[in-house]
Amino acid sequence: MNGFRERSGYQWALLSSVACLIAGWISYLLQPHADPICSWRPTAGVLLALLLLHPPSRWLLMVSAAWPVEIFFHHVHEPALGWVACGLVAAFQVSGTALASHLMLRVAPGPITFDRMRQMSCLILFACVLVSLPCAALEVAISQKLPGHRDFANDWFRWWARDWLGYFLVAPAIITGVRVMGQRRSWTARQIIRAVFLVVLTLGSAAVAFRQYPGGMVGPFAMVYLPFPALVWAALRFGPAGAAITSLLFAVVAILETSMNADHLLGPITMPSAQLRWLQLYLLISSGMTLLLAAVIREQQAVGVALEESEKRYRQMAENFRLAEQEVRTTEDLYRRAIMAASAVPYLRDYAGDRFLFMGEGIRELTGYTAAEMTPDLWETLAMEHVMRGPIHGLSYEDALRRTRAGEFRHWQSDALIVTQDGQERWISDASVEIHDETGKPVRSIGILMDVTDRKRAEESVRRTNAGLEGRIQERTLELESAVRELESLTYSVSHDLRAPLRAIEGFARILQEDHEHDLAIEPASMLARIRSAAVRMDLLINHLLAYSRLNRQALSRQRVDMNLLVRDALGELRLEQESRSVEIDHQPLPVCQGDPELLRQVVLSLVSNALKYTRRREVAEIEIGWQSESEETVYFIRDNGAGFDMAYADKLFGVFHRLHRAEDFEGTGVGLAIAQRILRRHGGRIWASAVVNHGATFFFTVPPQESQPSSVDEGQRGLSGGIGPSSTRDMCPKPSSTPAA
Repeated sequence: MNGFRERSGYQWALLSSVACLIAGWISYLLQPHADPICSWRPTAGVLLALLLLHPPSRWLLMVSAAWPVEIFFHHVHEPALGWVACGLVAAFQVSGTALASHLMLRVAPGPITFDRMRQMSCLILFACVLVSLPCAALEVAISQKLPGHRDFANDWFRWWARDWLGYFLVAPAIITGVRVMGQRRSWTARQIIRAVFLVVLTLGSAAVAFRQYPGGMVGPFAMVYLPFPALVWAALRFGPAGAAITSLLFAVVAILETSMNADHLLGPITMPSAQLRWLQLYLLISSGMTLLLAAVIREQQAVGVALEESEKRYRQMAENFRLAEQEVRTTEDLYRRAIMAASAVPYLRDYAGDRFLFMGEGIRELTGYTAAEMTPDLWETLAMEHVMRGPIHGLSYEDALRRTRAGEFRHWQSDALIVTQDGQERWISDASVEIHDETGKPVRSIGILMDVTDRKRAEESVRRTNAGLEGRIQERTLELESAVRELESLTYSVSHDLRAPLRAIEGFARILQEDHEHDLAIEPASMLARIRSAAVRMDLLINHLLAYSRLNRQALSRQRVDMNLLVRDALGELRLEQESRSVEIDHQPLPVCQGDPELLRQVVLSLVSNALKYTRRREVAEIEIGWQSESEETVYFIRDNGAGFDMAYADKLFGVFHRLHRAEDFEGTGVGLAIAQRILRRHGGRIWASAVVNHGATFFFTVPPQESQPSSVDEGQRGLSGGIGPSSTRDMCPKPSSTPAA
């Protein structure tokens, strides 16, 4: 059926015209001796079926294509009417067929399959009555002036029955046949045999019923009932499709046999009008009862299937309800066991009557009073102290009770110190949930009471222990801070005192070199130069160590820092490093941050200096300074195309005195990155790197907002060495899998 709907409008128009031509030609062949009144008109049923199979948007083309065919066959049957009268009658009939199709789809929505009584009733009411009645009356009125048309009532009934047979026999057969073919189901051998047997039985019984027998061997009236078993069997076994096709075959054989047996009971088609009416009425009754019986049976089958499905669903719902009830009982039993295992006492308190609607029997073990004796007033007299917990923590008992009863809190959690009936003191935990009415006002509460005396005693013991531990921790902390300060002071003093001998060594070596430059041989002069160079490097190293140690004592001055200004200052200070070199610097606009501008300036200066230093052997040094957003934080980066380094040794990159390149290749003390890492850690940030040997390196660092920065004394106190890089990197912004350790 979907294949039919997928055709274009013009294809449907052509199909309608051809189908009506074939139907009219078959009608003419079945009635070769037809007078102006024929026994049926199959073109009406064909057009109705085609309209019901197609959306209404293309009905106009189909009706326009069927109209000339109807005019032609009307003129063939009654040429005396003239073309104008035939055109008027044909226009009335095809427009009436379209109207009947529209009304059927409105009253019985959905695809028309003629398997429900509502659809069969619509076919009879709209097509066979509403359309056929006025069409037959119009045609008879026009034909009254012709010879042989004097009895208006007789002609009107025959033409009405003619159109009725056309709609009633052809349309259901076509539509149900298309639906069966559209299902594309495979038939078994038994079904094929049954269908063939039904066709043979229908054709044979109809041929026998309407054939003339010489000598009156068989009474003619009883023979017309022979096809009834086949029709009934088709309705019972094959449903509407089988009933419609079988009724059509039966009618065709009846019309064919009566037209070829002139001496038959009913004679040829040129029979008297009364006998023709009997033939039409017989076909209408037999075919109509078959189709209606098939529709009733199919509806009963549908009702039976629906009833069976409903029973299945009911049984499934009953089984689900039984399982749910069993699960509820199991859950209740588990809850009861859990409450018993926890030594909890459930209760239900009503605020209106100020009473306990339910109280567990375990209350006697807690208070010494039975459940029947326990009342809210008695409970209040037992309680000596209340400690609020949860959402009402910190409130007084009266304030918490008032605000909870006002609906501000839904959960109540408190610990109450009570005196039992025998004078013992116990801590009881009370946890409950408020139950509200339709207006949202608390009317009841349901909760549990538990003995937490042991827990309270343990908490008190832990509290006393913690108080002692906190005192000892404070003492150890003070001692550790004093030791760290002494160690830093010693380091500072030693580093400071080492500078005087170094300066003396460098100064005497310089004097010897200057005063005896011409007297010294090449080797002693080289040794003096190496002594001076080593002294200078040692002095620089001591300066860096002093700077590194001073970081712990230097207070952070947090303020808004313009990173672009720091980059420009660093590039200006390192201008000598760029002279006589081809250096391309891509400085992207950087966002501001919160931090100490002087300390962050050291970070930027150190990273930019490294980028210039390690690109010294490149013909064109390319340095990119930018930023990107990573996981809602700003990541600054400085990328170069310099010497790079092996990532296998990245864990040594930020350690003091750790260098990944030889001093002969690139100068340095190995302290700059360690200082940068300590500065960023004091700000709460981190630094890491990604590099490829001989393909450059990228250093990333973050400076988090001030509210997320740590307020610890210093991460620099963890030691001079250390610092590991990220465990994994990415192309643009490798992010460490964990915060780098000091």
